[in-house]
Amino acid sequence: MNKKSILLPVVIAIAAAVIYYFVLYMAQGKIQETSKMEKVAVAAIDLPEGKIITRNNIREVDIPTAYIQKDAYVLSRGASISEIENLVTRVAIAKGNQITKPSINSLSPESGISIKVMPSYRAFILPVESNVSSLIKPGDKVDVLLTFDAMIKNGGKEKMTATILQNIPVLGVGGNLGQGMDAASRSANAEREANNAAFSDRSVLSLSVTPPEAQYLALAQEEGSITIIVRSNGDGKVLPIEISSFSKLFN
Repeated sequence: MNKKSILLPVVIAIAAAVIYYFVLYMAQGKIQETSKMEKVAVAAIDLPEGKIITRNNIREVDIPTAYIQKDAYVLSRGASISEIENLVTRVAIAKGNQITKPSINSLSPESGISIKVMPSYRAFILPVESNVSSLIKPGDKVDVLLTFDAMIKNGGKEKMTATILQNIPVLGVGGNLGQGMDAASRSANAEREANNAAFSDRSVLSLSVTPPEAQYLALAQEEGSITIIVRSNGDGKVLPIEISSFSKLFN
């Protein structure tokens, strides 16, 4: 028997062994990848399109690495739930599905004010002086005062001021809808507001009101001049306030 006939089976056996161990190594790697668990942010409830995400809408779950979606918020790799809070869903996300970066977006004028309106409430768009709006931020609470000409007993008129609405939440100021705007969005919004201010000294406040409050506010716009006053943080008291007039002031 020559040496070639002896070495050939040995070479084939070694090659087969190498291939076998290589395949086994790859298989073990896939098994380990599949079995390794990482914490991922998923929807805690069904999130419809256009929903502002709160902390209660998010939960952490352990998911095998092999099944983590691209651009998911992997908390075990440094992502944070705070990055997701106050953002807006671009598409509906079913309960238990992973929250991915392409599926959510920053709050912006493009998102629309409707996403911030609570059920049974309305967003009243109130024109104001731009120097007033620059001092008010989304999330502030305000009172609305109306100054008007009231008929008095002698048939004349007298200027009076009445507080017609109290503790009204501000949803937006101009194009600023509040938290959730990233640096690029804030920069773009600031530029947009500056351009608008260059052509007009007016801006708008978006106020959260009930339908009856919206009617009174619309009526007040036609009847006299409206003044907005800002409340202290945490002050939610609604108090009876007497109508003011010059005759009461000097008497």
